Amino acid sequence: MRFNFTKSILTICLGIVCSANSNLLAQTNQAIPDPESLDLGLFLYGGEEAASELMGNYLNPVFVGFGYGTANGWYNTAKTHKPLGFDLTATVSLAKAPSSELFFDFLSAGDTNNGGIRTASQNTESLPTVFGDDSQVLLESSLTAPSVSGQTETATAQFYAPPGLNLSDDVNGYVPMPMIQLGLGLIKNTDLKVRWMPTQESEEDGYKVSMFGLGLMHDFKQWIPGLKHIPIDMSILVGYNRINTTLDLENGLIDGEDQVGEIGINSWTYQVLVSKKLSILTLYGGFGYNNSSSSLDIKGTYLIEGEDNNGTTVTIPLEDPVSETYVSNGFRGTAGLRLKFAIITLHADYTFQEYNTITAGIGLSIR
Repeated sequence: MRFNFTKSILTICLGIVCSANSNLLAQTNQAIPDPESLDLGLFLYGGEEAASELMGNYLNPVFVGFGYGTANGWYNTAKTHKPLGFDLTATVSLAKAPSSELFFDFLSAGDTNNGGIRTASQNTESLPTVFGDDSQVLLESSLTAPSVSGQTETATAQFYAPPGLNLSDDVNGYVPMPMIQLGLGLIKNTDLKVRWMPTQESEEDGYKVSMFGLGLMHDFKQWIPGLKHIPIDMSILVGYNRINTTLDLENGLIDGEDQVGEIGINSWTYQVLVSKKLSILTLYGGFGYNNSSSSLDIKGTYLIEGEDNNGTTVTIPLEDPVSETYVSNGFRGTAGLRLKFAIITLHADYTFQEYNTITAGIGLSIR
């Protein structure tokens, strides 16, 4: 399931970014294309600055959701293992983007003219993000840059902004993040938690993905005399997770060289945990802080072909047109429950944060 999920995420986040028409800049008099045939590659109409800024705004809720999702699933109890005790757990987290992330303020993106892109209607001041509706917003562009001949050229066009996915309310805004994790008991009531996946590659689809994460959970109650005999478990947790993905973009849709997309997701979480075991039921919770950052880079040379005002064909090269970083920081609080049947565990929890997150999982646990 994880590998199919990773492939679909790459398709959504990078495929729509760069699968633009081969004649990305058409002459001004060309008929406006059907908006359903367009994608985020159209933001290249305005050059590197506009493409990076506007793609960043469009994809922001997906990448921020990734950051919050990877910060979840680290625990389902505050009780640590005995030495060499272990658990193997599979989880899925669903981070929910708030309604404010359905649109972004178009007029504040990039510079005052959005790097050469503007709305055809002066009444439009916002564009949909990936989780927005499928509204059709007509944009105009004027890209002035050195052509392959070295002369400064200008090409203009009209096009529709990429629409949102217009998903149903039941699923809209949710960013899924599956995870498999091993926990191992060390000394002094300390658990080592490891998330790891060998590098996966597909020559056919042109993607590569790898993941690694480390966490430590330590029972601090043992060091505080006044807390030793309280019948609840208490621990602190520090976790780090890193996901790297690359996608080969040299698919012939835009001429150029060395075309590749890269996604990096880093997340840190720091939490204080408590839990109470009641027969087969364990109630658990945590409070702490997340620090996550995600990056999207579209690298290589992209040859944008169009016509100037005289009808002469010009080719404008764009180098490494997109480099965006998405940051999410904030406090978090989690409440959940776990059921344990012999060595089988089932758990679910809800985390209150900027992107509220539901996490559920199943595992094996031997103390």
